[in-house]
Amino acid sequence: MVIGLLLACCALAIAFDAARAPLALIVLLLISSRPLLVAWKAARGTALLPALVWTFLALALAVVAQAVALTEPLASGRPLTERLTYLSVLALLAGLGSVLNARTPGGKAWAILMTVLVVVFLIPWLEDQTRLRRATAMAQLHLDAPWSIFYGLLVLVAVTNYLPTRCGPAALALAGLFTLEYLALAPLGWPAERRARVWSWIAWLLALCLWVARDSSRRAPIARSSCERLWFWFRDAWGVVWALRVLERFNRAAELSRWPIRLTWFGLTAPNIELGSGPPPTAGETEAAFRNLMVRFAQSWRLDEVSKPPES
Repeated sequence: MVIGLLLACCALAIAFDAARAPLALIVLLLISSRPLLVAWKAARGTALLPALVWTFLALALAVVAQAVALTEPLASGRPLTERLTYLSVLALLAGLGSVLNARTPGGKAWAILMTVLVVVFLIPWLEDQTRLRRATAMAQLHLDAPWSIFYGLLVLVAVTNYLPTRCGPAALALAGLFTLEYLALAPLGWPAERRARVWSWIAWLLALCLWVARDSSRRAPIARSSCERLWFWFRDAWGVVWALRVLERFNRAAELSRWPIRLTWFGLTAPNIELGSGPPPTAGETEAAFRNLMVRFAQSWRLDEVSKPPES
């Protein structure tokens, strides 16, 4: 309730007192580090930690951007805030991209690739700085083709990866954040004051996303076995791309073992004689089969924690 009230107050400040809204947003963003700290604890022993490092960086850059916004007049469009917000959005996009290869080995090489991705998206920034402009003004940042197309494809993959999971509402908030950033950087001729408000709205959406994700993480589906607990945890943490691949590999192993069950998006199916002629596997057998698929994603002690029944 307190966080909801703070989010509402910040939204009203952006709408009606945008000049001083960054001060309230700094408080909101600093408090929003709490969901990230909880996520960091939950990601211990997994390959998701690099993604959270990028998210922490995005949050830190958002705080710095709003601090700088306090020193820039609204009528100027807040050009330095614009660039810091752009860096924050790129870090957030890199964090979501890191999930797409959050496994070992391969995580370190992918982390380097995400760094290259951020550097590549800095090229439009450098191009803008070389354009003719008044010596006393900072060039307005633009995101034209082909950068805008590349940006849109990356956002589409990153957001849809989490839409069918528990993090779906947070993914929708992210979609709004990335869309707003794109519109602000597109050559739409928006006045400077409107662009200045956008940088505040993006910071607000970042905080909203973190708290919505925190709230969604507490609503775990009801699992009937330790295997389903592991599956729901993996599905919602890694998203669609990896979940579908692991689901396919589990079902292939079940078919080879002639088990009359299959793994679906919503858990294990009931025994079906048409699926296999062998006896149904025990809970220990299904968990062992699933854990064998998890060795590249999380350490065994973390899987032990996840597979335990929740405390009543």
